[in-house]
Amino acid sequence: MEVSTLNENEKREYQLLKVLAEHYFGSMMIIDNKGRFLYVNEGCCRLLGIDRETLLSISIYDTLHDYCHASSASSIKTLETKKECLSNHILEESGRHILALSRPHFDDNGELQFVPTYSWDEHELYVLLEKFDQERNNVRNIIRFMQGTDEISNMLIAESQSMKTLLEYSEHIAAVDSTVIIYGESGSGKEVFAKYIHAKSNRANQVFIPINCASLPASLLEAEMFGYEKGTFTGGNKDGKIGLFEFADKGTVFLDEIGEMPLELQAKLLRIIETGEIKRLGSNQIIKSDVRIIAATNRDLLEMVREKTFRADLYYRLNVLVVNVPPLRSRVDDIFPISSYFVQTFNKKYGFTKRLSSDLISVMESYSWPGNVRELRNTVERMMVESNNTLISVNSFRKGDTVIVERSTPPTSSDGELLSYQKAMENYERSYICSVMESCGGNIRSAARKMELHISTLYRKLEKLGIQIPQTTEENT
Repeated sequence: MEVSTLNENEKREYQLLKVLAEHYFGSMMIIDNKGRFLYVNEGCCRLLGIDRETLLSISIYDTLHDYCHASSASSIKTLETKKECLSNHILEESGRHILALSRPHFDDNGELQFVPTYSWDEHELYVLLEKFDQERNNVRNIIRFMQGTDEISNMLIAESQSMKTLLEYSEHIAAVDSTVIIYGESGSGKEVFAKYIHAKSNRANQVFIPINCASLPASLLEAEMFGYEKGTFTGGNKDGKIGLFEFADKGTVFLDEIGEMPLELQAKLLRIIETGEIKRLGSNQIIKSDVRIIAATNRDLLEMVREKTFRADLYYRLNVLVVNVPPLRSRVDDIFPISSYFVQTFNKKYGFTKRLSSDLISVMESYSWPGNVRELRNTVERMMVESNNTLISVNSFRKGDTVIVERSTPPTSSDGELLSYQKAMENYERSYICSVMESCGGNIRSAARKMELHISTLYRKLEKLGIQIPQTTEENT
Protein backbone atom coordinates (compact mmCIF):
# COMPACT_ATOMS: atom_id res chain seq x y z
CA MET A 1 0.00 0.00 0.00
CA GLU A 2 1.32 3.46 -0.97
CA VAL A 3 1.69 6.03 1.83
CA SER A 4 -0.29 8.53 -0.24
CA THR A 5 -3.39 6.31 -0.03
CA LEU A 6 -3.40 6.23 3.79
CA ASN A 7 -5.81 8.32 5.86
CA GLU A 8 -4.54 10.72 8.52
CA ASN A 9 -4.61 8.18 11.39
CA GLU A 10 -2.85 5.55 9.29
CA LYS A 11 -0.19 8.06 8.22
CA ARG A 12 0.46 9.01 11.84
CA GLU A 13 0.73 5.34 12.81
CA TYR A 14 3.14 4.78 9.90
CA GLN A 15 5.33 7.69 11.05
CA LEU A 16 5.35 6.44 14.65
CA LEU A 17 6.36 2.95 13.53
CA LYS A 18 9.25 4.47 11.57
CA VAL A 19 10.37 6.39 14.66
CA LEU A 20 10.11 3.23 16.76
CA ALA A 21 12.18 1.22 14.28
CA GLU A 22 14.86 3.91 13.98
CA HIS A 23 15.32 4.07 17.76
CA TYR A 24 15.27 0.31 18.24
CA PHE A 25 18.36 -1.05 19.98
CA GLY A 26 20.02 -3.23 17.36
CA SER A 27 19.43 -4.01 13.72
CA MET A 28 16.03 -4.36 12.09
CA MET A 29 15.43 -5.32 8.47
CA ILE A 30 12.74 -6.87 6.25
CA ILE A 31 13.33 -8.86 3.04
CA ASP A 32 10.82 -10.27 0.57
CA ASN A 33 10.51 -13.91 -0.49
CA LYS A 34 13.32 -13.36 -3.04
CA GLY A 35 15.73 -12.04 -0.43
CA ARG A 36 15.49 -8.39 -1.57
CA PHE A 37 15.68 -5.67 1.09
CA LEU A 38 12.41 -3.83 1.64
CA TYR A 39 13.29 -1.98 4.82
CA VAL A 40 16.40 -1.40 6.95
CA ASN A 41 16.76 0.80 10.02
CA GLU A 42 19.80 2.88 10.95
CA GLY A 43 21.01 0.13 13.30
CA CYS A 44 21.15 -2.34 10.40
CA CYS A 45 23.24 0.07 8.32
CA ARG A 46 25.71 0.54 11.19
CA LEU A 47 25.92 -3.19 11.85
CA LEU A 48 26.60 -4.13 8.22
CA GLY A 49 28.64 -1.04 7.39
CA ILE A 50 26.53 -0.35 4.29
CA ASP A 51 24.43 2.75 3.59
CA ARG A 52 20.65 2.51 3.32
CA GLU A 53 20.44 3.39 -0.38
CA THR A 54 22.83 0.58 -1.31
CA LEU A 55 21.07 -1.99 0.86
CA LEU A 56 17.67 -1.22 -0.65
CA SER A 57 19.07 -1.84 -4.14
CA ILE A 58 20.50 -5.30 -3.46
CA SER A 59 19.53 -8.64 -1.83
CA ILE A 60 20.65 -10.45 1.29
CA TYR A 61 22.70 -12.81 -0.93
CA ASP A 62 24.63 -9.86 -2.40
CA THR A 63 25.31 -8.56 1.10
CA LEU A 64 26.88 -11.80 2.28
CA HIS A 65 29.03 -12.39 -0.80
CA ASP A 66 30.09 -8.87 -1.80
CA TYR A 67 30.12 -6.84 1.42
CA CYS A 68 30.15 -8.74 4.74
CA HIS A 69 31.70 -11.98 3.50
CA ALA A 70 29.68 -13.97 6.06
CA SER A 71 29.14 -17.68 5.57
CA SER A 72 25.47 -17.73 6.55
CA ALA A 73 22.50 -15.65 7.71
CA SER A 74 19.39 -16.50 9.69
CA SER A 75 17.19 -14.75 7.13
CA ILE A 76 18.42 -17.04 4.34
CA LYS A 77 17.72 -20.11 6.49
CA THR A 78 14.19 -18.80 7.12
CA LEU A 79 13.71 -18.27 3.36
CA GLU A 80 14.75 -21.88 2.76
CA THR A 81 12.90 -23.57 5.64
CA LYS A 82 10.01 -21.11 6.14
CA LYS A 83 10.64 -21.46 9.86
CA GLU A 84 11.94 -19.20 12.63
CA CYS A 85 15.73 -19.24 12.87
CA LEU A 86 18.12 -18.03 15.55
CA SER A 87 21.76 -17.90 14.51
CA ASN A 88 25.14 -16.77 15.80
CA HIS A 89 27.68 -15.87 13.11
CA ILE A 90 30.71 -13.68 12.40
CA LEU A 91 30.91 -10.86 9.85
CA GLU A 92 34.29 -11.70 8.37
CA GLU A 93 34.92 -8.17 7.07
CA SER A 94 34.59 -6.53 10.50
CA GLY A 95 35.06 -9.54 12.78
CA ARG A 96 31.89 -8.68 14.67
CA HIS A 97 29.95 -11.48 16.39
CA ILE A 98 26.26 -11.23 15.51
CA LEU A 99 23.20 -12.78 17.11
CA ALA A 100 20.24 -12.77 14.71
CA LEU A 101 16.58 -13.84 14.86
CA SER A 102 14.50 -14.25 11.69
CA ARG A 103 10.80 -15.09 11.46
CA PRO A 104 8.58 -15.95 8.47
CA HIS A 105 5.51 -13.84 7.63
CA PHE A 106 2.88 -15.46 5.40
CA ASP A 107 0.14 -13.88 3.25
CA ASP A 108 -3.55 -14.83 3.38
CA ASN A 109 -2.89 -17.76 1.05
CA GLY A 110 -0.20 -19.21 3.30
CA GLU A 111 2.65 -18.18 0.99
CA LEU A 112 5.86 -16.76 2.42
CA GLN A 113 5.72 -12.99 1.95
CA PHE A 114 8.28 -11.30 4.21
CA VAL A 115 11.14 -12.24 6.55
CA PRO A 116 11.74 -9.66 9.31
CA THR A 117 15.11 -10.07 11.04
CA TYR A 118 16.40 -8.61 14.31
CA SER A 119 20.16 -8.64 14.91
CA TRP A 120 22.48 -7.56 17.70
CA ASP A 121 26.19 -7.11 18.03
CA GLU A 122 27.07 -9.47 20.90
CA HIS A 123 29.44 -6.98 22.54
CA GLU A 124 26.82 -4.19 22.48
CA LEU A 125 24.23 -6.64 23.81
CA TYR A 126 26.46 -7.57 26.75
CA VAL A 127 27.01 -3.88 27.53
CA LEU A 128 23.23 -3.36 27.60
CA LEU A 129 22.73 -6.37 29.88
CA GLU A 130 25.39 -4.97 32.24
CA LYS A 131 23.40 -1.72 32.39
CA PHE A 132 20.28 -3.71 33.26
CA ASP A 133 22.22 -5.49 36.02
CA GLN A 134 23.38 -2.13 37.35
CA GLU A 135 19.81 -0.83 37.36
CA ARG A 136 18.73 -3.98 39.18
CA ASN A 137 21.44 -3.33 41.78
CA ASN A 138 20.22 0.26 42.11
CA VAL A 139 16.69 -1.04 42.81
CA ARG A 140 18.11 -3.46 45.38
CA ASN A 141 19.95 -0.60 47.11
CA ILE A 142 16.76 1.45 47.24
CA ILE A 143 14.91 -1.50 48.78
CA ARG A 144 17.70 -1.96 51.36
CA PHE A 145 17.44 1.72 52.26
CA MET A 146 13.64 1.52 52.63
CA GLN A 147 13.88 -1.64 54.71
CA GLY A 148 16.38 0.02 57.04
CA THR A 149 18.45 -3.12 57.52
CA ASP A 150 21.54 -0.92 57.87
CA GLU A 151 20.06 0.58 61.05
CA ILE A 152 18.72 -2.63 62.54
CA SER A 153 21.63 -3.02 64.98
CA ASN A 154 20.55 0.19 66.72
CA MET A 155 16.94 -1.01 67.03
CA LEU A 156 17.71 -4.16 69.03
CA ILE A 157 17.73 -3.21 72.69
CA ALA A 158 19.13 -5.78 75.11
CA GLU A 159 19.53 -5.09 78.81
CA SER A 160 18.45 -8.51 80.02
CA GLN A 161 21.05 -11.26 80.05
CA SER A 162 18.89 -13.56 77.95
CA MET A 163 18.72 -11.02 75.14
CA LYS A 164 22.42 -10.20 75.31
CA THR A 165 23.23 -13.89 74.99
CA LEU A 166 20.78 -14.24 72.08
CA LEU A 167 22.30 -11.28 70.22
CA GLU A 168 25.78 -12.76 70.60
CA TYR A 169 24.53 -16.08 69.23
CA SER A 170 22.71 -14.36 66.33
CA GLU A 171 25.83 -12.45 65.34
CA HIS A 172 27.84 -15.68 65.51
CA ILE A 173 25.52 -17.63 63.19
CA ALA A 174 25.25 -14.67 60.79
CA ALA A 175 28.73 -15.52 59.52
CA VAL A 176 27.55 -18.73 57.83
CA ASP A 177 24.86 -19.41 55.21
CA SER A 178 23.02 -22.21 57.02
CA THR A 179 19.24 -21.96 57.28
CA VAL A 180 17.85 -20.46 60.48
CA ILE A 181 14.51 -21.04 62.19
CA ILE A 182 13.31 -18.41 64.67
CA TYR A 183 10.71 -19.42 67.27
CA GLY A 184 8.79 -16.89 69.32
CA GLU A 185 5.36 -15.65 70.31
CA SER A 186 3.46 -13.21 68.11
CA GLY A 187 4.91 -9.71 68.42
CA SER A 188 8.14 -10.81 70.10
CA GLY A 189 10.39 -9.45 67.32
CA LYS A 190 11.17 -12.45 65.11
CA GLU A 191 11.50 -10.35 61.95
CA VAL A 192 13.78 -7.89 63.73
CA PHE A 193 16.10 -10.77 64.63
CA ALA A 194 15.98 -12.01 61.02
CA LYS A 195 17.02 -8.56 59.80
CA TYR A 196 19.76 -8.45 62.45
CA ILE A 197 21.22 -11.75 61.24
CA HIS A 198 21.06 -10.49 57.64
CA ALA A 199 22.73 -7.17 58.57
CA LYS A 200 25.58 -8.99 60.32
CA SER A 201 26.13 -11.46 57.45
CA ASN A 202 28.24 -11.19 54.30
CA ARG A 203 24.96 -10.67 52.42
CA ALA A 204 24.29 -7.37 54.21
CA ASN A 205 24.78 -5.36 51.00
CA GLN A 206 22.12 -7.41 49.21
CA VAL A 207 18.33 -7.42 49.59
CA PHE A 208 16.32 -8.79 52.50
CA ILE A 209 12.97 -10.06 51.20
CA PRO A 210 10.23 -10.87 53.75
CA ILE A 211 7.44 -13.24 52.68
CA ASN A 212 4.44 -13.85 54.94
CA CYS A 213 3.32 -17.42 54.28
CA ALA A 214 -0.10 -16.83 55.86
CA SER A 215 -1.05 -13.67 53.97
CA LEU A 216 -1.96 -15.17 50.58
CA PRO A 217 -3.84 -18.19 49.18
CA ALA A 218 -1.57 -21.06 48.10
CA SER A 219 -1.74 -20.26 44.36
CA LEU A 220 -0.90 -16.58 44.81
CA LEU A 221 1.83 -17.35 47.34
CA GLU A 222 3.44 -19.74 44.86
CA ALA A 223 3.31 -17.10 42.11
CA GLU A 224 4.88 -14.49 44.40
CA MET A 225 7.64 -16.83 45.53
CA PHE A 226 8.61 -18.38 42.19
CA GLY A 227 7.24 -15.97 39.57
CA TYR A 228 5.40 -16.95 36.40
CA GLU A 229 5.68 -16.76 32.62
CA LYS A 230 3.38 -14.63 30.48
CA GLY A 231 -0.03 -16.15 29.88
CA THR A 232 0.15 -18.39 32.94
CA PHE A 233 -2.64 -16.61 34.83
CA THR A 234 -5.83 -14.93 33.75
CA GLY A 235 -5.57 -11.44 35.16
CA GLY A 236 -1.83 -11.79 35.85
CA ASN A 237 0.88 -9.54 34.48
CA LYS A 238 0.73 -10.02 30.71
CA ASP A 239 4.53 -10.11 30.47
CA GLY A 240 4.97 -12.53 33.36
CA LYS A 241 6.60 -11.72 36.67
CA ILE A 242 9.92 -12.39 38.39
CA GLY A 243 9.60 -14.33 41.65
CA LEU A 244 10.85 -13.05 45.00
CA PHE A 245 13.35 -15.91 45.31
CA GLU A 246 14.77 -15.00 41.89
CA PHE A 247 14.90 -11.30 42.76
CA ALA A 248 16.60 -12.04 46.09
CA ASP A 249 19.59 -13.74 44.43
CA LYS A 250 22.69 -13.25 46.66
CA GLY A 251 20.45 -11.89 49.44
CA THR A 252 18.23 -13.24 52.22
CA VAL A 253 14.63 -14.49 52.10
CA PHE A 254 12.67 -14.35 55.36
CA LEU A 255 9.73 -16.76 55.48
CA ASP A 256 7.46 -15.53 58.26
CA GLU A 257 4.78 -17.84 59.65
CA ILE A 258 6.37 -20.82 57.90
CA GLY A 259 3.99 -23.14 59.76
CA GLU A 260 1.13 -21.80 57.63
CA MET A 261 2.76 -22.75 54.31
CA PRO A 262 0.63 -25.31 52.40
CA LEU A 263 2.11 -28.79 52.09
CA GLU A 264 2.33 -28.62 48.30
CA LEU A 265 4.57 -25.53 48.52
CA GLN A 266 6.72 -27.07 51.24
CA ALA A 267 8.08 -29.60 48.71
CA LYS A 268 9.12 -26.78 46.35
CA LEU A 269 10.75 -24.86 49.18
CA LEU A 270 12.70 -27.99 50.11
CA ARG A 271 14.02 -28.16 46.54
CA ILE A 272 15.25 -24.56 46.73
CA ILE A 273 17.07 -25.24 49.99
CA GLU A 274 18.69 -28.41 48.66
CA THR A 275 19.57 -27.36 45.09
CA GLY A 276 19.20 -23.59 44.89
CA GLU A 277 17.01 -24.13 41.84
CA ILE A 278 13.61 -22.64 41.03
CA LYS A 279 11.20 -22.76 38.12
CA ARG A 280 8.74 -20.04 37.23
CA LEU A 281 5.14 -21.21 36.92
CA GLY A 282 4.46 -22.12 33.32
CA SER A 283 8.13 -22.74 32.52
CA ASN A 284 10.48 -25.73 32.53
CA GLN A 285 13.59 -23.55 32.61
CA ILE A 286 15.68 -23.99 35.75
CA ILE A 287 16.87 -20.75 37.37
CA LYS A 288 19.68 -20.72 39.90
CA SER A 289 19.16 -18.51 42.93
CA ASP A 290 21.71 -18.12 45.71
CA VAL A 291 19.68 -17.09 48.76
CA ARG A 292 19.95 -17.59 52.50
CA ILE A 293 16.68 -18.69 54.06
CA ILE A 294 15.55 -17.59 57.51
CA ALA A 295 12.16 -18.85 58.66
CA ALA A 296 10.03 -17.94 61.67
CA THR A 297 6.97 -19.31 63.42
CA ASN A 298 5.02 -19.14 66.66
CA ARG A 299 3.88 -22.74 66.25
CA ASP A 300 5.37 -26.05 67.36
CA LEU A 301 6.69 -27.40 64.06
CA LEU A 302 7.74 -30.73 65.57
CA GLU A 303 4.18 -31.30 66.76
CA MET A 304 2.96 -30.37 63.27
CA VAL A 305 5.33 -32.99 61.85
CA ARG A 306 3.74 -35.60 64.15
CA GLU A 307 0.30 -34.46 62.97
CA LYS A 308 1.53 -34.69 59.34
CA THR A 309 0.68 -31.04 58.64
CA PHE A 310 4.34 -30.12 58.14
CA ARG A 311 6.93 -32.08 56.14
CA ALA A 312 9.50 -33.86 58.29
CA ASP A 313 12.26 -33.43 55.67
CA LEU A 314 11.64 -29.67 55.47
CA TYR A 315 11.56 -29.40 59.26
CA TYR A 316 15.01 -30.96 59.58
CA ARG A 317 16.43 -28.80 56.78
CA LEU A 318 15.11 -25.64 58.46
CA ASN A 319 16.01 -26.67 61.98
CA VAL A 320 19.78 -26.31 61.46
CA LEU A 321 20.31 -23.17 63.53
CA VAL A 322 17.61 -22.30 66.07
CA VAL A 323 16.86 -18.90 67.63
CA ASN A 324 14.30 -18.82 70.45
CA VAL A 325 13.13 -15.25 71.05
CA PRO A 326 11.91 -14.97 74.67
CA PRO A 327 8.55 -13.30 75.38
CA LEU A 328 8.68 -9.78 76.84
CA ARG A 329 7.30 -10.92 80.20
CA SER A 330 10.39 -13.08 80.77
CA ARG A 331 12.81 -10.19 80.20
CA VAL A 332 11.46 -7.44 82.42
CA ASP A 333 14.81 -5.60 82.33
CA ASP A 334 14.14 -4.74 78.67
CA ILE A 335 10.73 -3.12 79.19
CA PHE A 336 12.00 0.28 80.37
CA PRO A 337 14.73 0.76 77.70
CA ILE A 338 12.40 -0.43 74.92
CA SER A 339 9.66 1.89 76.17
CA SER A 340 12.15 4.78 76.29
CA TYR A 341 13.12 4.05 72.68
CA PHE A 342 9.46 4.18 71.62
CA VAL A 343 8.95 7.42 73.57
CA GLN A 344 11.87 9.00 71.65
CA THR A 345 10.45 7.68 68.38
CA PHE A 346 6.97 9.13 68.93
CA ASN A 347 8.28 12.40 70.38
CA LYS A 348 10.17 12.88 67.13
CA LYS A 349 7.24 11.73 64.99
CA TYR A 350 4.58 13.93 66.63
CA GLY A 351 6.71 16.81 67.91
CA PHE A 352 6.10 15.90 71.57
CA THR A 353 8.38 16.29 74.60
CA LYS A 354 6.65 13.66 76.74
CA ARG A 355 8.02 11.05 79.13
CA LEU A 356 6.73 8.17 81.26
CA SER A 357 6.42 8.49 85.03
CA SER A 358 8.32 6.07 87.31
CA ASP A 359 5.01 4.73 88.68
CA LEU A 360 3.84 4.02 85.15
CA ILE A 361 7.09 2.18 84.35
CA SER A 362 6.63 0.03 87.46
CA VAL A 363 3.10 -0.92 86.39
CA MET A 364 4.28 -1.69 82.87
CA GLU A 365 7.05 -3.93 84.21
CA SER A 366 4.51 -5.92 86.23
CA TYR A 367 2.19 -6.45 83.26
CA SER A 368 2.37 -9.74 81.33
CA TRP A 369 2.36 -8.24 77.78
CA PRO A 370 0.72 -11.12 75.90
CA GLY A 371 1.20 -9.13 72.67
CA ASN A 372 4.91 -8.68 73.49
CA VAL A 373 6.92 -5.83 71.94
CA ARG A 374 4.23 -5.08 69.37
CA GLU A 375 1.69 -4.49 72.13
CA LEU A 376 4.19 -2.41 74.10
CA ARG A 377 4.82 -0.17 71.10
CA ASN A 378 1.11 0.34 70.43
CA THR A 379 0.43 1.03 74.11
CA VAL A 380 3.18 3.65 74.36
CA GLU A 381 1.92 5.38 71.22
CA ARG A 382 -1.67 5.39 72.46
CA MET A 383 -0.73 6.81 75.86
CA MET A 384 1.43 9.55 74.33
CA VAL A 385 -1.26 10.60 71.86
CA GLU A 386 -4.13 10.54 74.38
CA SER A 387 -2.34 12.20 77.30
CA ASN A 388 -2.45 16.00 77.58
CA ASN A 389 0.42 16.05 80.07
CA THR A 390 4.15 16.09 79.49
CA LEU A 391 4.58 13.50 82.26
CA ILE A 392 2.40 10.50 81.46
CA SER A 393 0.94 8.96 84.61
CA VAL A 394 -0.20 5.46 85.46
CA ASN A 395 -3.82 6.51 84.80
CA SER A 396 -3.08 6.66 81.08
CA PHE A 397 -2.17 3.00 81.14
CA ARG A 398 -5.28 1.89 83.00
CA LYS A 399 -7.83 3.78 80.93
CA GLY A 400 -6.80 2.20 77.66
CA ASP A 401 -7.55 -1.12 76.06
CA THR A 402 -4.38 -2.77 77.32
CA VAL A 403 -6.01 -4.59 80.23
CA ILE A 404 -8.55 -6.16 77.89
CA VAL A 405 -5.94 -8.25 76.10
CA GLU A 406 -5.21 -10.33 79.19
CA ARG A 407 -5.82 -14.01 78.51
CA SER A 408 -9.34 -15.07 79.51
CA THR A 409 -9.84 -17.89 82.04
CA PRO A 410 -11.28 -21.11 80.53
CA PRO A 411 -14.81 -21.93 81.81
CA THR A 412 -14.90 -24.31 84.79
CA SER A 413 -17.57 -26.19 86.79
CA SER A 414 -18.63 -25.32 90.34
CA ASP A 415 -15.89 -27.57 91.74
CA GLY A 416 -13.19 -25.84 89.66
CA GLU A 417 -12.81 -28.56 87.00
CA LEU A 418 -12.29 -27.49 83.39
CA LEU A 419 -15.49 -27.95 81.38
CA SER A 420 -15.48 -30.13 78.28
CA TYR A 421 -15.89 -28.38 74.94
CA GLN A 422 -19.43 -29.74 74.52
CA LYS A 423 -20.50 -28.68 78.02
CA ALA A 424 -19.01 -25.20 77.61
CA MET A 425 -20.86 -24.75 74.30
CA GLU A 426 -24.14 -25.90 75.89
CA ASN A 427 -23.71 -23.35 78.71
CA TYR A 428 -23.07 -20.57 76.21
CA GLU A 429 -26.04 -21.62 74.04
CA ARG A 430 -28.33 -21.77 77.09
CA SER A 431 -27.21 -18.30 78.24
CA TYR A 432 -27.67 -16.87 74.73
CA ILE A 433 -31.19 -18.27 74.25
CA CYS A 434 -32.33 -17.18 77.70
CA SER A 435 -31.02 -13.66 77.06
CA VAL A 436 -32.86 -13.38 73.72
CA MET A 437 -36.05 -14.85 75.20
CA GLU A 438 -35.93 -12.31 78.01
CA SER A 439 -35.44 -9.43 75.56
CA CYS A 440 -38.56 -10.63 73.68
CA GLY A 441 -40.68 -10.81 76.81
CA GLY A 442 -40.91 -14.61 76.59
CA ASN A 443 -42.47 -14.52 73.10
CA ILE A 444 -41.09 -17.66 71.42
CA ARG A 445 -42.05 -16.65 67.89
CA SER A 446 -40.32 -13.24 68.23
CA ALA A 447 -37.24 -14.87 69.79
CA ALA A 448 -37.03 -17.43 66.97
CA ARG A 449 -37.30 -14.64 64.40
CA LYS A 450 -34.56 -12.61 66.12
CA MET A 451 -32.23 -15.64 66.28
CA GLU A 452 -33.10 -16.55 62.66
CA LEU A 453 -34.28 -20.02 63.76
CA HIS A 454 -37.38 -21.94 62.75
CA ILE A 455 -39.81 -21.97 65.69
CA SER A 456 -39.79 -25.80 65.82
CA THR A 457 -35.96 -25.73 66.05
CA LEU A 458 -36.15 -23.32 68.98
CA TYR A 459 -38.66 -25.58 70.77
CA ARG A 460 -36.27 -28.54 70.39
CA LYS A 461 -33.37 -26.50 71.77
CA LEU A 462 -35.44 -25.31 74.75
CA GLU A 463 -36.30 -28.91 75.58
CA LYS A 464 -32.75 -30.19 75.05
CA LEU A 465 -31.16 -27.46 77.22
CA GLY A 466 -33.78 -27.78 79.97
CA ILE A 467 -35.06 -24.24 79.55
CA GLN A 468 -38.60 -23.80 80.84
CA ILE A 469 -41.01 -22.91 78.04
CA PRO A 470 -42.92 -19.74 78.92
CA GLN A 471 -46.66 -20.18 79.28
CA THR A 472 -47.99 -17.31 77.20
CA THR A 473 -50.82 -16.85 74.77
CA GLU A 474 -48.51 -14.74 72.59
CA GLU A 475 -46.23 -17.55 71.45
CA ASN A 476 -48.39 -18.35 68.44
CA THR A 477 -49.32 -14.80 67.48
